[in-house]
Amino acid sequence: MKWESLYVEGFGSYLPEEREFAAEMVAAGRYSQVEHRKTGQVSAAVARPERGESAPEMAAAAGHAALGDAGADPADIDVLVHAVVLHNGLEGWNCGAYLQSELGIEECIPIEIRTACAGAVVGMELVGRWCAGSGKGMVTASDAWQLPLFDRWSSDSGLVYGDGAGALVLGHEGGPFRILSTSVVSDPLLERMHRGNDSMAMPYYGSGAPIDLRQRVAAFAETRSTEEFWTRNTAALSRCAETALADADTAHCDIAHWLVPNFGRILLRKQCFGPLKIDADQTLAARGWEIGHTGAADPVVGLDLLRRSGALHPGDRLLLTGIGVGFTWGCAVLEYTGAPAPTTDTNEKKGSVR
Repeated sequence: MKWESLYVEGFGSYLPEEREFAAEMVAAGRYSQVEHRKTGQVSAAVARPERGESAPEMAAAAGHAALGDAGADPADIDVLVHAVVLHNGLEGWNCGAYLQSELGIEECIPIEIRTACAGAVVGMELVGRWCAGSGKGMVTASDAWQLPLFDRWSSDSGLVYGDGAGALVLGHEGGPFRILSTSVVSDPLLERMHRGNDSMAMPYYGSGAPIDLRQRVAAFAETRSTEEFWTRNTAALSRCAETALADADTAHCDIAHWLVPNFGRILLRKQCFGPLKIDADQTLAARGWEIGHTGAADPVVGLDLLRRSGALHPGDRLLLTGIGVGFTWGCAVLEYTGAPAPTTDTNEKKGSVR
């Protein structure tokens, strides 16, 4: 979808300071040597919920940083879209409403979405459509990949998961990034890949055994081939990116920076680099191998890292990518306006990348 006057007015992210290191996890038997070679992972960001780093609290910290970055009055937010993948607090509860309260947003529509790791890009499009040329919205995303529900080192294959959160304030009054276009593509024929044969009664929260996504993929392969998945992924992501580029009147060669999910080396090459026709040097992949895959927050964390790196120049165009189980692919083309990054020391400021 083409946007005429939609901006990222401000953004923030939160990454815990603590890290677990891949080499130590291999030595401890928590991470296989084979997976280590496949991913090239160095470390992963690890939250401590007992120290106020639950997924909702990290999202609130990122949200405060985004509002401050935008210089926005919380009262001006009309809609808040919160994207999650895993358990995000309590059952029978809307985390979006919690964030509304914590951020001092008196009146808005709080929506929690579960388009998994595509959630930030999907949220951008939802807010753009909701605001329809006026008002402001916020997109937040957070996850904490914690035992016993999930083992960041062994519940999946080809990537390692890191804890973190991101938030965007979107509006029409200018900001560091102009959103030129967004595109979302889905393929429900691949839904079973992350369900497998598991019961939808979801016993995991009290089972003491972490989710095993590898087992679910094996069950998917009993009825549909993994080669079909790769073919459909390539077609869908290519179409999603091409649509976003066309709507933004932007050529492939005009993209200065590509923000892709924080996957491992081989998975990135097959799932992202091939379909997008790019390589690791055009991305923040090396930082991803230090942080881990945070879920839907990846593109927002990437934006924060990129702006603070000093690598951006006014007029630079970026393509953000999110890939969510189900399957959903989201792409957004942004243009950097040249607005300066905050001068606050990011090692001291809660709610910023580290």
